[in-house]
Amino acid sequence: MSDFKPAPARIVGERDEREALAARALPYFHPYLDDALRAILPHDLVLLGAPTGAGKTDLAMSIAASNARKGRGVYCYALEAEPREIERRIKYGLLVEASIRASHPHASDLNFPDWMLGRCEHVCRDFNAAADATIADQLRGLHTFYRGAKFDQSDLRKSILEVHADADLIVIDHLHYVDNDDESENRALSETVKTIRDLSLRIGKPIILVAHLRKRDPRAKQLVATLDDFHGSSNISKISTQAITIERAHNVEPPKWYLAPTFISILKDRRGGSPGFVALSMFDRRYRSYQASYTLGRTTDGGTAWEPLRLADVPRWAKGHREPTS
Repeated sequence: MSDFKPAPARIVGERDEREALAARALPYFHPYLDDALRAILPHDLVLLGAPTGAGKTDLAMSIAASNARKGRGVYCYALEAEPREIERRIKYGLLVEASIRASHPHASDLNFPDWMLGRCEHVCRDFNAAADATIADQLRGLHTFYRGAKFDQSDLRKSILEVHADADLIVIDHLHYVDNDDESENRALSETVKTIRDLSLRIGKPIILVAHLRKRDPRAKQLVATLDDFHGSSNISKISTQAITIERAHNVEPPKWYLAPTFISILKDRRGGSPGFVALSMFDRRYRSYQASYTLGRTTDGGTAWEPLRLADVPRWAKGHREPTS
């Protein structure tokens, strides 16, 4: 039996379906990603890549927690994390925010390693109860899963099918921590991504898939990655609907000690096409979140340098763009 239909038949009901999809759109809660990609839609498979330690988990969990605060059902597979790690990092950010807002005289003493060791109670003591209450009130929709000794492709499929009815967004952090017995790592990763993509289409819910980037030859001095830099088979990026990379901007001087300049690139967008820009965004180490503006630019000199756009070249959709401070 043929699955072909004439175009006039396909277009019937198109507008109603599109409006229904738009009603389910989710924000990234990152200024550049929301400006450039507009939203996360049902059936999207968003690939988020970064080198080790560049902050891919922070960005993924920021998207997850921010959507949960808006009443969405968010299910996170924290396959690399220790039990309670996501909740602890969220609580720590709330404690930092509260201490700074209250102008606590020792707010600058706060740091995550010391807090984990119980050495920051002289700052946090007065804010602990409020942070717990905020999480209880605002993050009821955030559900986390921490892996046990084994978690393979079939376990992931079974789990997603169990929770998808209550999920508005699924985050898998990350791809390379899904177990496999295949002797070929690339083939195994490709099959895992294909399974995840098929699940996204089947359940009609968006999935953010976090992945490693390959280690690049430091002699090349490339500032940002390409699609070929995703660790594993090229099918990983081919199957995704959007592919995003984040990398520390080591060539940019931080304006404050607590800010980490970060390059964000959209390498693939099946709806609108890659915008071809590299956004400079400031990651605030205190709150583990990004600032509310960014600077658009392009790489130059064969990808070894970055320059901000001239004001005349900034696209109209880039509402969060700000000129770099001198």
